[in-house]
Amino acid sequence: MQPSPELLQRCCTDDRKAHNELYHMCFGYLLAICLRYCNNRDDAHALLNNGFLKIITNLDKYREEVPFTSWVSRVMVNSIIDEFRRDKKRREHRSDQELEDVQGMDHVAYNEGDQQLNAETLEALIQTLPDMSRTVFNLYAIEGYSHKEIAQKLEISDGTSKWHVSFARKTLQEKLKGLRKKMMSVSL
Repeated sequence: MQPSPELLQRCCTDDRKAHNELYHMCFGYLLAICLRYCNNRDDAHALLNNGFLKIITNLDKYREEVPFTSWVSRVMVNSIIDEFRRDKKRREHRSDQELEDVQGMDHVAYNEGDQQLNAETLEALIQTLPDMSRTVFNLYAIEGYSHKEIAQKLEISDGTSKWHVSFARKTLQEKLKGLRKKMMSVSL
């Protein structure tokens, strides 16, 4: 996905048709990023739209020597982090029972014909993590942020960031073991 310099220039001049063209060009790529941080498509679409607005309003800061996909990815992730910070108070008041419910849900639909763990299954498992653990895990394992960077962006301590990554890994490992057991029992 590399939009033409002409399209980017038209977007900078506030051409609504160019904005629409760029939106459709970036939609799938940006939605995939948003889905890593959300439990449902509606929330992902909301994040995408907020992030795309930031992309459009900051397009004049884009430098051609930087790959466009890297730049929009960074803007989108930063937008998601901003939204996460704004929503932090709501999550802090979530009851322990709701967290247990989220952790206990099994969103993975087992497909007997598919004997190998695929990316979709792993993404579904990641979606079962509590919001904060999922966000920290995505930032660390997928986006490549350090614990120090995550701590600064999410306004948490380095240790809390490390704990969430550790918790996410442990939870995912347990869910993978359970999935493997299901796969083994079906193949017998």
